[in-house]
Amino acid sequence: MGAASLVLVVLVTVGAILLFDREQSAETRARVQASALAADDTADAPPGIWLIEIGTKGRAATPGTPDFILDAPELVTPRSTTTRVKTSSGAYPVAVSEHSGSTFVAVYDIALHREEESRLIRSALLAGGFGILLAGGVGLIAGRRAVRPLATALELQRQFVADASHELRTPLAVVSTRAQMVQRHLSAEANPAHRREVDQLVDDTRAMGEVVSDLLLSAQLEHAPIAAESVDLTALAAEVVQSLEAYAVSQSVTLSSQLPGDAVRVLGVRTSLRRALVALIDNAIAHSPQLGEVLVRVENSVDGPRLAIIDHGQGVGAEDLTRITQRFARSRPGEGGRRVGLGLALVTQIVRSHGGRLLVDETPGGGATFIIALPAEA
Repeated sequence: MGAASLVLVVLVTVGAILLFDREQSAETRARVQASALAADDTADAPPGIWLIEIGTKGRAATPGTPDFILDAPELVTPRSTTTRVKTSSGAYPVAVSEHSGSTFVAVYDIALHREEESRLIRSALLAGGFGILLAGGVGLIAGRRAVRPLATALELQRQFVADASHELRTPLAVVSTRAQMVQRHLSAEANPAHRREVDQLVDDTRAMGEVVSDLLLSAQLEHAPIAAESVDLTALAAEVVQSLEAYAVSQSVTLSSQLPGDAVRVLGVRTSLRRALVALIDNAIAHSPQLGEVLVRVENSVDGPRLAIIDHGQGVGAEDLTRITQRFARSRPGEGGRRVGLGLALVTQIVRSHGGRLLVDETPGGGATFIIALPAEA
């Protein structure tokens, strides 16, 4: 908007100057012609006009006429067709008239024209600048008024998600606990079909609890400031890998780690980074083939700390990264690609809130490598 206003001001200024020059040129020609025709001596020249009289007694000129005008070749023997005198200071409009036994030459002082032109340019620029400021102020006020309802609606939506997630956690925890108690006390002689249903109920309630936790964390990440602390990625990765080893084995997947001997530290929220790492490892295990391998690697590269999760399952192209980091997205719609729910969207939020990036690369031999790139601890 500011650029468009500036262009408009420039165009208006240029147009005004061109129009001013055109009108001034016509007015100037009329003035010098009238002055030359009405002249009977050089003493009473009109304002802004120099008169030169050439007669039998020689030449006479209005006091103050510059020497470069008097010495101009065009005015040594002026002709009636002479309309302009070119000098080092510019071109001066002139008019020649012969009457009363003399030749009278009227020369217009272009310094007056230049002063008027400068005054016009200054006025146009001042008016244009004021117009830009006024338009910018009006646009800013109008923009804020237009965006305020949207911002309020988004804040209400975020608050609703946070409140609903918080209220759902307790009843879901109760349901999950009761399902686990039923599972634990189910007799060995129980109907296998009933046992499978109870096992599925336990898994479903656990999944629902994770989704609710993700929604609550997502709502908090969007607005809550980060209470940063020093986090050792090496220790964090070792802890998460150990906690998920049993789950990986139950899925017929080998989970291993490649960790440096020294601590790799970043500034962040440990619980959030742990949730992001768990989500990526869970995603890798879920998309690994039977007897597949998932590797968690931590390194301190020249570009900063890197936490990589490497699998050998269904790959994901770099062009799909934006899509799969959206909520409930699929890497290749309609082709059975990675379905990620809130997981990768939440990981992306966590990583961005820590000033980092979520990168994806192809694993040699097939699969995907997700990399959390974070800034080093200052």
